[in-house]
Amino acid sequence: MIKKYSILSYIFILVILALVSLCIGRYALKISEIFSILFGNRANWQEVNLLVNIRLPRVLLVIVSGAALALSGMVFQSIFQNPLISPDVLGVSSGCSLGAAIGIVFLSASPFMIQGLSFIFGICSVIFSLILSKKMRSNRVLALIISGIVTGALTSSFIMIIKYFADPYKELPAIDFWLMGGFYNSDWKSVINVLILVFISTIILFLLRWKLKVLTMGDDQAKLLGVNVKCIRTIAIFSATLLVSSVVSVAGLISWIGILAPHIVKSFARDDISKIIPLTMAVGAIILLIADTVARSITTTEIPISILTSLFGAPFLVYLLNKKGAVIR
Repeated sequence: MIKKYSILSYIFILVILALVSLCIGRYALKISEIFSILFGNRANWQEVNLLVNIRLPRVLLVIVSGAALALSGMVFQSIFQNPLISPDVLGVSSGCSLGAAIGIVFLSASPFMIQGLSFIFGICSVIFSLILSKKMRSNRVLALIISGIVTGALTSSFIMIIKYFADPYKELPAIDFWLMGGFYNSDWKSVINVLILVFISTIILFLLRWKLKVLTMGDDQAKLLGVNVKCIRTIAIFSATLLVSSVVSVAGLISWIGILAPHIVKSFARDDISKIIPLTMAVGAIILLIADTVARSITTTEIPISILTSLFGAPFLVYLLNKKGAVIR
């Protein structure tokens, strides 16, 4: 059972971390200065510009992105009944990155086309992974992981080919940006675009929450309870992939949030999916906000965010593989 204060406490932690993140940077701001600027009581245009046009949109974009990646991971784990699946393991993130790379090189980096191609290639990656896993005779858990690794390897090879032919002065650095991940170019337009897509996907998934819960019992049990398994799974895959592609299109490839957040929440919450969804999104936002704050403040040069998430995420996956070893064997 999930207590109400659990959700509120995580939201409170997220708000506190957001305020701390707004204060931290090369030009430090005090909490009192932030509130003065937000309520229009400060006339220093440099501080106003720093907060309103640089730090605030970045913090909001990080929060929305972390929530989106965490929710997508939870959905993929539910519909495939596999605790080790995430957008990264399934090849969705790398597929979205391939779409973004194609958009950068061949379509003049149009934001709309990058987002569209990220979504299309993310969907194609999921479909390819599923088809490949069904061809294998091994355990379903292991088959999905192996198919995701193969999909990721294929998309990575295509990205390397695109990088080889890309303009080394303009297009190649842009592609590297997507692959390393970061919120360097955050602005209000990016926040609005991502927020709209994440809002739509979240509403769809929240409306399907009980059917997604039933899917965790297995396809046969879900069918007995009157759930159209194929339809619900298709809608969920499209919605979860849209969440990932919306983030990849503005921040590049960000790894491990989709597997870290759901498992942290599952460690203390298992029953009510209507509470698990906001909890998972809040935890994902907290993890990514901490990583982004560290990435831009620990050194004079900003560290790509995927470096930090991978440092924590990879050992966590090893722990999960060890914990689920009996199932995989």
